[in-house]
Amino acid sequence: MDPAPGQLETLTPETCLKLLGSKRVGRLAVVVDGRPTIVPVNYVLDGDTVIFRTGEATVITEASLRWVAFEVDEIDEAQHRGWSVSVQGFGREIGDALDAESRRLAALPLETWAGGDRHRIFKVVADTITGRGIIPAHG
Repeated sequence: MDPAPGQLETLTPETCLKLLGSKRVGRLAVVVDGRPTIVPVNYVLDGDTVIFRTGEATVITEASLRWVAFEVDEIDEAQHRGWSVSVQGFGREIGDALDAESRRLAALPLETWAGGDRHRIFKVVADTITGRGIIPAHG
């Protein structure tokens, strides 16, 4: 028997940040050659800033100096519940930046699953953070 339908709830900004900080893999959305592209990335959260690494000549390098979206979620298909948090912001490469803040962000512990040289570091400073969740129905 399927669970009863849940209620859709808007998540508070505090809850969104807590959920963003609880995961290590999200999806980056960026427009490349006029078409939307979504790529999974390992990341770390610093306040409301998403930090990720990539190598040379990847789709992700297109995030620099562009508006992008970033999403993290958790879905329980069996229980028909879950949550999703989206960040919209401006992407910037920080790998060669000389300022103290960029050096601090580049030093954050960020494990990447993909092999190879991942020396290009990017950040997405949140302009908007939104989230929603499906809360189980109480019967």
